[in-house]
Amino acid sequence: MTRAGRVGAAVVGAFWLAGCLVPKVDYDAEVARNRALVVERVELEGRLAALDQRIRDLEKSGENLELERSILNEARIELIDHLEDLRIGNENLRRDLEQERAAREATEAEVRDLSGTYSQLVEQLENEVQSGKIEIHRLRGRLQVRALDQILFDTGSTSLKPEGREVLAHVARQIRTIRGHRVRVEGHTDDVPISTERFASNWELSAARAAGVVRLLAEQGIAVDKLSAVGLGEYDPIGPNDTRTNRARNRRIEIVLVPDDEG
Repeated sequence: MTRAGRVGAAVVGAFWLAGCLVPKVDYDAEVARNRALVVERVELEGRLAALDQRIRDLEKSGENLELERSILNEARIELIDHLEDLRIGNENLRRDLEQERAAREATEAEVRDLSGTYSQLVEQLENEVQSGKIEIHRLRGRLQVRALDQILFDTGSTSLKPEGREVLAHVARQIRTIRGHRVRVEGHTDDVPISTERFASNWELSAARAAGVVRLLAEQGIAVDKLSAVGLGEYDPIGPNDTRTNRARNRRIEIVLVPDDEG
């Protein structure tokens, strides 16, 4: 081979060698880049999975929060209803206490008035009380003036004796000054039966006697619309009818002062 040929072959060889070396360098770089991309992709996929999980957690948390909010709203509504019940209960209790206080004050005032009236009657009718012609009792918010029939009536009669008229007239003058009361006259007898042409029983007799006393009280100036009469006969004794003395006490007229506001 000539010198020129050898030189050409050397140049061609050099170029061939250079061509083989360049692709090798590019390939390693590409492999490295691919590996980096794989690592990055794996990393991104991991981050994406984490984000997806976070989203699921948030959605689940949101569902739990919505449920909790619903439960809290229900509890709030129940609490509001309970508070309203308590408010109404407190209002009712306050009203009841006010009514109880007013009733207590009214009762206390009534007791004071009754005590004053009782004392006044006892003082004004002291002579009649001391002589045993009448008795004055205070019972369950009422005043009761009791007169035994031995000073008012003869046996079986409804005509008032002069002494009885005088006693009842004095009683009438005192009770007609008392305001806020009605006057109920009750006739009572013992249990000894009566049967006359005029009165078939003690009931009729007691009612007629009560009516006669009412008529006298009206004549003494007590308003007729405040007066009433009732005959109870032998059915409301103040003691047993086992002795003459007890039977005499059961034969009586009771003048009862009843407050206007009582039915």
